[in-house]
Amino acid sequence: MIGPPHLETVAAKEGHIAASNALGASSETIDYNVVPHAVFTSPQVASVGMTEEAYASVHNVCACRSVEMRYVPKARAINDTRGLIKITIDPNTTQIVGVHILAPLAAEMIHEAVLAVKNEMTIDELIDTVHVFPTLSEGIKMAAQAFRRDITKMSCCVE
Repeated sequence: MIGPPHLETVAAKEGHIAASNALGASSETIDYNVVPHAVFTSPQVASVGMTEEAYASVHNVCACRSVEMRYVPKARAINDTRGLIKITIDPNTTQIVGVHILAPLAAEMIHEAVLAVKNEMTIDELIDTVHVFPTLSEGIKMAAQAFRRDITKMSCCVE
């Protein structure tokens, strides 16, 4: 491991890249901004990408929306509505630059967000993605929809 984040999965990736680069097969690097983090508390905490404060300090602009888990149908169905999902975007491009989750199973939910940040998806691309209903991960789509409408007034499965 060459430095933070101190995660087994990061060390494995660094080792693979170091070996490939040493053998001349590639010149890969790791984008540490797309490495997810999780804390296994109850509820769990998971994040990827930049926070609102970090993005704004670099770019002098950003936008974010939060959706409380009480608005996510699956959270209501399992009677565990603790937490929220927050998405940070570049307001000029609507590119997703960070996602932060406090929720039951946040560590499971963060992977969709990792792909969104890694692939520089916009909120509209995330909104356009069909999600299984009801799931906790649907809350990520709802957080993206919150940039376009008042999610507290939506019925389930609204596009």
